[in-house]
Amino acid sequence: MFADVSFPISSYQTFSYKVPKVLKEQVAIGVRVKVPFGNRKAQGIVVGIQKTTEFKGKISEIESLIDNKPVLNENLWSLIKWLSEYYYTPLGIAAKVVLPANLSTKYKPKNQLFVKAISKENPLFKRAKAQKAVYDYLVSVNELVSVQSLNALSSNSTSICKKLATKGLVYLEEKPIIPDLTRLAFNPINKKIRLTRHQNKALEKMTNAMDNNSFKPFLLHGVTGSGKTEIYIEAARHAIKQNKTVILLLPEIALTPQIAGRFKAAFGEDVALWHSKLSQSARAWTWKQICEGIFKVIIGARSAIFAPLKNLGLIIVDEEQESSYKQES
Repeated sequence: MFADVSFPISSYQTFSYKVPKVLKEQVAIGVRVKVPFGNRKAQGIVVGIQKTTEFKGKISEIESLIDNKPVLNENLWSLIKWLSEYYYTPLGIAAKVVLPANLSTKYKPKNQLFVKAISKENPLFKRAKAQKAVYDYLVSVNELVSVQSLNALSSNSTSICKKLATKGLVYLEEKPIIPDLTRLAFNPINKKIRLTRHQNKALEKMTNAMDNNSFKPFLLHGVTGSGKTEIYIEAARHAIKQNKTVILLLPEIALTPQIAGRFKAAFGEDVALWHSKLSQSARAWTWKQICEGIFKVIIGARSAIFAPLKNLGLIIVDEEQESSYKQES
């Protein structure tokens, strides 16, 4: 078994390496490997698998795997090949543009406390009005929510949730904090979005295309404050109900907090941000979480288009006329 390996160099040639028996089950397209390259060791990405090779000379072996699983999926790999052909760029260079740097960087996110009601009894709280407000809300949503997000109900939500847990009314769980620039705290207690007749008409056209699994572009035109974000959210909600994922592209990072806050309020921990201001370690962690299918909505600047989401159903390009989407150099 042989692997075709591409490197981030200005060469259109791929290089063949023998796959050791111990690695045959792990080597796949999209996995990064460490191999001998000339008189040095180099990191490349597997772009093809062959049972045999016509090359008669000595073929070096792959020394080790950098990834246990591919760092890109089949769709993203197809996009890399298209970029290579369309822009006449070596595969390795195209892959370097798509993949974040230092994917092997270790990152251990801090944990955040989450809570869920496990009893639907109507206990007596006597004078503990704050406990009752938090408990009633948790019963109504009946899902795991971050304790921090309950600050809208009480400024001392952590202490209240721990007291409720002691009473056996709620379940507490620690989960990693999603790294992002804005450190957004979002209020999950949102009123249901009520769209106008014109908004519903626009939304219906978009959801019909999703229902038919057909690619179709739509231009949503409206001045600032006209309600485009509400349509974005409802279209994303429709995609997620169909087990599809969503990318929201923004023209600049300065616009992220206001829109990302709205999306986080609507979709909670299913949302991740992707932009150049994230540290390399946080980007590596986020990328791997996306590959694992942890997130359903990715929000970011133009590079977020390369997010390795599975079953992508909706791409929203906010303010698509902005020149910052295009890189001239």
